Amino acid sequence: MRRPLTLAGFCCLLTLAAAVRFGRRISFIMFFVCAAAFAVSLFFKRARRAYVFPLAFFTAAAAFLSFSLYSRFYVEPPRLLDGKDLAAAGTVCELPCKQNGRWYYVVKIDRIDYKGAPVNFKVRLSSQKQLTDEPYSRITGKMHFFMPSGGSGYSSRSYYASKGIMMFAYINGYEGVKTEPPPRGKPLYYYALKLRSALLDSSDDILAPTEAQVLKGVLLGDTSSLDAQTVEDFRAVGISHILSVSGFHMAALVQLISVLLIFFKVPKRASAVVSCAGVAVFMAVTCFVPSVTRSGVMCLLCVSAPLFSRRADSLNSLGASVLLICAVNPYAAADVGLLLSFSAVLGLILCTGKFENYLNAKLDRINCISRAVRFINSTLATSFAAMLFTLPVILLSFGTFSLIAPVSNILEILPSPVMMMAGAVAALLNLAAPRSLLALPFAVVSGALAKYMRRCAALLAKVPFASISVPAGLAALWMASALVIFSAAALLSGGKRLFKPAAWLSVIVLFTGVFSRMVAMRSATRIAVLDTGTAESLVITKGGRAAVVGCGGYNASAAVNYLNTQGCRRLDYIQPLTDGREERVNLGDLAERFAPGNITVRSGSVYDGFVRKAAGFSKGMSVYNGHASARLWNSVEIYTVPAGQSESASLIKACGISVLVCPGSADVSLLPENMLGADFVVTDTEADFTDKISPVCTVVSAGKDDIEKNIAAFNGLNCVCTGGDGSVVLQLSGAGKLSLRREDNA
Repeated sequence: MRRPLTLAGFCCLLTLAAAVRFGRRISFIMFFVCAAAFAVSLFFKRARRAYVFPLAFFTAAAAFLSFSLYSRFYVEPPRLLDGKDLAAAGTVCELPCKQNGRWYYVVKIDRIDYKGAPVNFKVRLSSQKQLTDEPYSRITGKMHFFMPSGGSGYSSRSYYASKGIMMFAYINGYEGVKTEPPPRGKPLYYYALKLRSALLDSSDDILAPTEAQVLKGVLLGDTSSLDAQTVEDFRAVGISHILSVSGFHMAALVQLISVLLIFFKVPKRASAVVSCAGVAVFMAVTCFVPSVTRSGVMCLLCVSAPLFSRRADSLNSLGASVLLICAVNPYAAADVGLLLSFSAVLGLILCTGKFENYLNAKLDRINCISRAVRFINSTLATSFAAMLFTLPVILLSFGTFSLIAPVSNILEILPSPVMMMAGAVAALLNLAAPRSLLALPFAVVSGALAKYMRRCAALLAKVPFASISVPAGLAALWMASALVIFSAAALLSGGKRLFKPAAWLSVIVLFTGVFSRMVAMRSATRIAVLDTGTAESLVITKGGRAAVVGCGGYNASAAVNYLNTQGCRRLDYIQPLTDGREERVNLGDLAERFAPGNITVRSGSVYDGFVRKAAGFSKGMSVYNGHASARLWNSVEIYTVPAGQSESASLIKACGISVLVCPGSADVSLLPENMLGADFVVTDTEADFTDKISPVCTVVSAGKDDIEKNIAAFNGLNCVCTGGDGSVVLQLSGAGKLSLRREDNA
């Protein structure tokens, strides 16, 4: 076998992706299954000679075992601290960041005042106050430890585990909090982080805020300051990879270094050393995220090949990079960026040349080939190859598929590296000579291209059917059917003659499923209770139209993600249920993203900047005092009454079913009788009205721990809890069919 590392890397990543989905216990069982399959394969001469099956089964067994052991000894022990307030100390190991008015620190805990507690693990520490701005500072104080939301599979817990973060924590009281500056003997990574911080500040200094946000995303993968609408536009048109630092950016960097080295006539071996050093620095500056590490290791293997008088092999380098990353942290397979990066590069290596030659051959017949046309063909081939191989990951991770991606990639793929290089040069020159004219030309070019990319993505995102939604269940069913189709093709005539028909049949199956679902869903009404913690947020959808009742939650991401998966681009109606700050912030964000037809607020609500922001994006705003009523799509009625000083309750009627949405802090005695007789009730753990209602089912928007603490309040109410496991969806049809289901978090 010519490329054993390719097969091993692919099997390892695929196995670990499955292990993340299955969990530790099933993975341990699968280890024995794969080990037995490996032993059996050794008895067949043909298999031994080909090495394919023995190597695949051996790699899978090793991957399942490594995942099980890593989970048992590194991921699970810190969970002993869940829900506890403990005095702890640790070292800040990444740059602090500020989001949503809070400061976040990645802290490596090395001391906890708790018997049997593990140490030397990372937590994501949040604080309302800035504790320090220096990496490798020490923080000592009382912390409340808790687990990231989400259960098994591709959840927040597995995502943060891929980054080495095992727990969340927040400062519990600031009286005893102490910070110490970094030690004198600082590690090399400290200086890489300081360089990253300086580049981020320099980008803000040379460009306008909106352009600087795009540059920081493209150059360093920092999207923390990028507004959510731009991120969604880039995702909708299939170019979100531009904002995620990966192989594309690494290739641009290596090309820039190569051009400079050739210009200065540096010898090949010396050029290889300088290029390797540049790649290593860039990996450190981008914080060694898995996608960057994959591309960096691959580049190091390719660039360093001349030093050993060897010829680099792209496929083997790809496999080796994945094996190295997964050996360090098996949970790296839970990082969607790594999965997308690996899939895209694999597609580029295997298919780009074939697609490009095919397009050029077609145009050769009409004698109209030019450099511009060949560039378009190359871009189309690259885009199509990447789209084809990343399609399963995109469908399962985001629930959407961009139909306009080939066009957007042609328009955006060339400006991106030019903007990145010009922005990098401008930021570095500004660091060397602040406020000088040296960086100005590069800053002008970078800013203009950033503005173009932003506006182009926004315009393309508004094109009808720019992206289509695909539920996770349908995506999984399509992948299973595609696997069956290609397996059947492989068994017949070696698969070569039937490969193209199999590929076309898979595409037909996918689009048939998508459009069949779209037709079926046009008549169905869905009421989704979103998984937002201890806060109420409901999204009502029908035929691509949507309404939001309750804007609770830490941020608006849950509502945004759900609306995107349902293919909703606009909102007809938004109504907050409380006067809390979180609801006002989320109201402003949702209004900015979806331009609602109407916003309904209670008289006397705090009319702050967030509400004014929402009103500016809305076509109309209604204010109620005694009650409010709305009729949507001639089939959904929403009736709202005040239920406390700053709380309101809403009754939603659709298809003969009534749903009461009542914050736990509301005064139930203020509700009319027709509300108390609702078929379904949505509330949180503060609710106490067991003697006043008797619904068919009560959906509690809260975590499992909160439910356990307040279990007495929900006795006899047939409770279903969001609990960090996903949204609870009530689906109604005009035919009188009703179903209650859970949908995983996006």
